[in-house]
Amino acid sequence: MRQPDDTVRRTRASRQIAADPTGTALLLAGPTALDLWPGVHRVGELGGRVLVLADLADASDVTASGGTTAATVRALPPRRTPTSYVTSFAWTGPGLPRTEGELVLTYAPGPRRPGTTAVLTLDSVGLEQSALAERDLEQMALAFLDNLARAAEARCQAA
Repeated sequence: MRQPDDTVRRTRASRQIAADPTGTALLLAGPTALDLWPGVHRVGELGGRVLVLADLADASDVTASGGTTAATVRALPPRRTPTSYVTSFAWTGPGLPRTEGELVLTYAPGPRRPGTTAVLTLDSVGLEQSALAERDLEQMALAFLDNLARAAEARCQAA
């Protein structure tokens, strides 16, 4: 009998954002932060967790199985450290690897105004038994950072 795989697979993505870290972190403090994750649609809340539907077919162009699954997400608001803002979150659901993540937003000097270096780290367990491949998580992480950058840069330009 095969035992569940407890191997932790780490996915890491980074991106420069042409907006300050404080403004970028504010985007993650509200309920719309989940809307930045590709293929995720908020359904409701239960016990401090958000219920979502994850459209795996739209999340990445390399997802083999596709389809939609439900998931619960726990996302903590950004916390300030001496050098950055840190947001922690976790998700679980049928067909998904159990994943804990952290997004670190660090000040980055820019030519005209301060910017942000965003580093997203995902630690997933059970990836081999899930509907996702490692490449899928990489693509989704990059797409999330792209969505965050667009939102933060648009907000910065409007101000």
